[in-house]
Parts: sequence; C-alpha cells; structure tokens
Amino acid sequence: MRIRRSRAVWKMFTSLLVSSMMTSAVVSADEPVRRPADQPPRARRVLYNFDGDSCLSNKAGSKGPVPVTVEDVKQLIEEVAFDGSRVDTVLVCINAQVMYYPTKVGTMRGLLSTPEERAKWPASEKQRFENLKAFFDAGVDPYAVMLADAKRRGCEALLSFRMNDDHGDDFLRTQFLVDHPDWRLGTEKYRGKGAMDFGRDEVRDYTIRLIEEAVRRYDSDGIELDFNRFPTFFKEDSTDERVAKMNSLVERVRRMLDEVGRERGRRLLLSVRPPSNFGRTPPTPATSRQLGCDVPAWVKQGWVDFVAVSEFLFERGDLPMGLWKQAITTVPVYGGIECTKGGGKKNLSADEYRNAAAQLIKAGADGVYLSGSQ
Repeated sequence: MRIRRSRAVWKMFTSLLVSSMMTSAVVSADEPVRRPADQPPRARRVLYNFDGDSCLSNKAGSKGPVPVTVEDVKQLIEEVAFDGSRVDTVLVCINAQVMYYPTKVGTMRGLLSTPEERAKWPASEKQRFENLKAFFDAGVDPYAVMLADAKRRGCEALLSFRMNDDHGDDFLRTQFLVDHPDWRLGTEKYRGKGAMDFGRDEVRDYTIRLIEEAVRRYDSDGIELDFNRFPTFFKEDSTDERVAKMNSLVERVRRMLDEVGRERGRRLLLSVRPPSNFGRTPPTPATSRQLGCDVPAWVKQGWVDFVAVSEFLFERGDLPMGLWKQAITTVPVYGGIECTKGGGKKNLSADEYRNAAAQLIKAGADGVYLSGSQ
C-alpha cells in the first residue's frame, strides 16, 4: 500500500526534523536546502525509499489501481522532493526476487505466471503488470524516469535491491528457482518457498550478476543492499561461515561499483539496510551478524558509505540507535520510520512521524529513512 502524504504534512514533518538535526549539529544552519547535482553529496537529512511496486499502479488522487503516465511517475518524485522539502536522497527499489524491468539475467515480474494464475491476481497486480508492459512496450523505463527526476531536483538517487524475498507469490516466481528448487530455503509460503539459500555459491553469483545488471542499466548514484525484509539467508552454516560468505558478496559488490564508477568518472555509493528480526526483537549489530551480515566490519573495510537501520514493517519506536552508533563511527547511520503501527491502522499521523523523527535524532541518528510502502 503506497503512502499518501500531503505537502503540508511533509513541510511540517521536515521542518521539525531539520530543527532537531540542527540542534544535534548534524546540519549547519547555513547549509542550502538544495545542492546542484554535480556537487559532492551533502549530509543527508531525509531518505525516501520507493518500493517500485505499488507506486507504479497508483497515482495522486486515485482510490485504487489506475493506469499511470510518465507525468504521474514524475509526480511521485515531486511529492517528496518539492521545493522546501528536506528529502536529500531518493531510493528506488527495482526487484523482489524477480526484476521489475526486462532483464537478461533474471526473470521479470509476472512473466512466469500461467493464464490461470494471472486471472486470480488482485486488481493492483493486474494494473501494475499492464502499466509496466505499456511503459516498456513504448520504450520508456519508469524507474529511469524517477531516478532522473530525483537528480534533476538535486537529490541523490540510488537503486534499492532487496536481497531476499519470501512472499512466494506466483508473480514473483523466477526461472532460477524453478530450475533449482533445492536452492530455496524451504517449500512453504513465507517459510522459504520464495527465498534463496545464500550458503550456495551459485546463489551469491546469481545475485551479484543481478546487481551488476541493475547498476549498469541505470544512471544512479549507487545502490542499497536491502537485507531488512525477509531477513533469512542461510539454511545451515555456522555464524562465522555465514559471515564469511556475506563478506565476500559485499566486497564483490563494492569492487563492481568501483569498476563501473571508474567507467563513469565518479564514485558509486554502496549503502546497506541491515536485517531486521521480523519485528520480534529490535535489530542490533549482534543479531545482524548472527544472520550473516557483519555490517560494522563492512564499514571498517571501506565497502559501505552509509547504513540505514529499520524495524520490520511496523513502527515500534525501539530502534537501538545507540548500539549501531557505537559499532559504526566512520559513516552515517540513519534511523528508519515504518509507515504503520499495525493493528489495522494504515498510516502514521503527521504527529507520529514527527515524534518518531525527533526521537531518532535524539538517539543519535544522522537522519531519518522513510519507506513508501508496507
């Protein structure tokens, strides 16, 4: 479900946020609101992640799935990066096991569903599929449009890559797992049916190829590796074995980004969203490492440019920012705010967003990270 926020809500929210950050000396009082796109990135205050999914089946003012145009896609960016907004960084997600664009490495979303399965899709999925088909048939990539418009407005523009997904829906089916069903983590929906086993060399190699394809396809400022949702990556292996395998993967991504960056004449950023604990307990550096993601070590190796810590799906207000700031001292660490508290309530109110942001900044976060969907 895509989050709808009015400009008035955004202005009130970001005004309080910047005041809080100025108090904590993160942003200087004379820093300009916008920076030219060709200057080095400044301190980030608000980072906004578009899920790449629901944002391509809805538009401003719609009450359900509708066709969208290029202007509607540009409006997505204008909604969060309007003049006076404190959004510095826009992230655009382009996958969930499947890729959201025509891919030569993986599988595009929905292409392996049967006609019978497509007939059972919810209206949102049917409309999303039709919208993307219309865009790509016309030679238009809506994600490239979003990235370009974010940069035109002076924002950093990064891809966001979900490292695993365990929905198990037919429209997220990939040829990779059809060909290798034993490389999944399990056989039940939400219990490994859609998720890959990163203990296998083949899975990590495949993931690297998907990431490189996305990086080379899009003119972005870098990519985020999103380990946050469905934070299960290994069937077996000891913690040290998991860490060694994930370390190798992240190092390879960094090397690839450096190679592409040299070709483009600039450094490409690598950011990381550490794994959550499915909302059962707050994510910490220690629990992240147990899952194979030794994020502080990645930072110490110089592989990662910034980190965004988030809860899982629901806003609980208990992110242990102090632990993350103690463990990571050389790059910014941002605190995430989820869009709902659960219990049937869809969106946080403006006051709840402002209060959550103020608490994160007070706890030491270098800025806040917002996600545009559940």
